Parts: sequence; structure tokens; C-alpha cells
Amino acid sequence: MRRPVLILGLVAVLVLAAGCIGLVGPDPKVVQDSATRDISLSKGLVYNVNAEIQNDGSDGDVTVTARLIDEEKGFTRDQVSVQVFIPSGETKQVSLTLDGDVGRTYRHSVKVE
Repeated sequence: MRRPVLILGLVAVLVLAAGCIGLVGPDPKVVQDSATRDISLSKGLVYNVNAEIQNDGSDGDVTVTARLIDEEKGFTRDQVSVQVFIPSGETKQVSLTLDGDVGRTYRHSVKVE
């Protein structure tokens, strides 16, 4: 009877320890983001989105997605995703380019998974 309780207790401790040291995968968050407008001869209006992503979990791949949203109509004009590897406890700068239309007003958003 003591043996199953001991094994169950050890399993519980290992599961808690794994969660505490980040063995369950990356835990990314956007620390900071910004966007600048630019005119490209080949593409027209472009937004250069820069984001600083911090990983509070274990090493792993993280998907960063930037969206350009039309302020007046609320629809997504452009969306770009990139997958980056971020070691545990580190931050990484990610840059993405989104296409817009001249004469429209946009806002950007950045999310990580």
C-alpha cells in the first residue's frame, strides 16, 4: 500500500518540477512592438513591424504573427507569420513587412504562439 502512494507522490513532484523549469514548451510574450510606414517603389505603402519577443518557458519554436488592420472598416489588410527559435529566458527581435494601400489608415497588432 505504501509503494503506490510513494510512486504517485514522486510523479506529482516530477510534473510540478517540469512545469516550474519550463519543460512544457516555450512561453512567449510580446515585450514591445512598433511599426513604421514607408513607401516602396515596387510595393507601394509598406509597414515595417518590429517586435521584441521574450520566452519565459523552455527552448523552442515560436510563431510570431503581425496583422495590418484597416482602422475605418476593421478588416485585416495583410497578415504575415514567421517561426523563430527562442532559447529559454532569452528575447529576440523579429521584423516583418506588411503591405497597405495609400490613402488608408491602419493599426498593427502582433501576437505570439
